Amino acid sequence: MSWIEEVDLEDRNLPDIFRVMSLNPGALELVKGLNEELAFGGSGLTRIQEEAIATVVSTANKCRYGAMTHGGFLRRQAHDSQLASDLLHDFYEADLSDADRAMLDFALKLTLQSSSVVSDDLEGLREAGFEDQAILSIVLTTCLFNFMNRLADGLGIDVPREYQKAVRKWLTGPAAEQDWLLQPKGE
Repeated sequence: MSWIEEVDLEDRNLPDIFRVMSLNPGALELVKGLNEELAFGGSGLTRIQEEAIATVVSTANKCRYGAMTHGGFLRRQAHDSQLASDLLHDFYEADLSDADRAMLDFALKLTLQSSSVVSDDLEGLREAGFEDQAILSIVLTTCLFNFMNRLADGLGIDVPREYQKAVRKWLTGPAAEQDWLLQPKGE
């Protein structure tokens, strides 16, 4: 039995990541508030853009929990399984606007090479049409999902098997053949 199964919570509808955090109620409330403020409609970006960032960041980090969860949210928000599958594999193959591609390029660079981000990168977002408020939202959303990925992986949170099965039903193309995404941890 994993320690997530041992957490005694009345609200079993909470995602596992929050159930584990219930061991520290103050931290749980702060993290839930941070999520609500910076994403899930609170960022100033569209929900599809938020979920695209979350999916690309989680994929770059190879965080199964984040990738599957937010890939699923993206699919539902965009009503587009192909877009979600493309972002779970290689967002360069996705049918995206130039602005969204610039946004995801920046999010990926901030995730994998944060120390190499320079003012020209921010200027590139402005040239793509993003105002300063949106750029701040891109940075905050990227940072939030890097944090949530580390939290999920650090606490050993994985996607429930039922959800894994559901994702396999809509996942297409090369994304459907990625072992890191489809094999539960430890298998």
